[in-house]
Amino acid sequence: MQAKDFMTRGVISISPEHSISHAARIMLENHISGLLVRDDEGKLLGVLSEGDLLRRAELGAAAWRSSTEKLHVPAESFTKSHSWRVGDVMTRKLITVDGDTPLDRVAAIMAANEVNRVPVMQGDGVVGIVTRSDILRAVATSVPDVAATGDQAKRRAVLTRLTSDLGLDRENIDVTVEDGIVCLWGEVESEAKREAARVVAEIGGVGCVKNRLRVVSS
Repeated sequence: MQAKDFMTRGVISISPEHSISHAARIMLENHISGLLVRDDEGKLLGVLSEGDLLRRAELGAAAWRSSTEKLHVPAESFTKSHSWRVGDVMTRKLITVDGDTPLDRVAAIMAANEVNRVPVMQGDGVVGIVTRSDILRAVATSVPDVAATGDQAKRRAVLTRLTSDLGLDRENIDVTVEDGIVCLWGEVESEAKREAARVVAEIGGVGCVKNRLRVVSS
């Protein structure tokens, strides 16, 4: 799965010269939580999101003036909370991907940078946007990997995932499969790894998993 397979096309954008109130109405009318900000030539300048509007003067002093800013508010914070122009309030730090970026990489980028959306670029142009809703849609439409058939094939598939995905020591674990029922045996170092091992086994689309792994503290 790649960004281009799940991105939203026909992205709604706004000019940096538009007002904050106008931008807020566009977001409300279109049921979206952010807008791309582009100049007259279509160049991407930034992103305006709901998060940028949480500390606005219109909401009252408590919203824009923190407890550590009782006497003097930094000029940048004051501008962001009081200016009526989108260009003054938007987030200028741009995190983008291209259409061929794997979707798992996109999700990792969003999590690492704590952003809800990333524009998808083709050269200097925006061709779409991937939001957390798009990631959720990918999860909802995914299906278990059921390529392995037969007890021995399932055993090999589960063992491979336990070692490659979780990094478990092959000498400390074993897997048996009988009539489609998977049993996990051996030792792991934490309850979290024990539960993750069960999930790994279930990913293969098996009917039942019996988790016989024991947690042994090092």
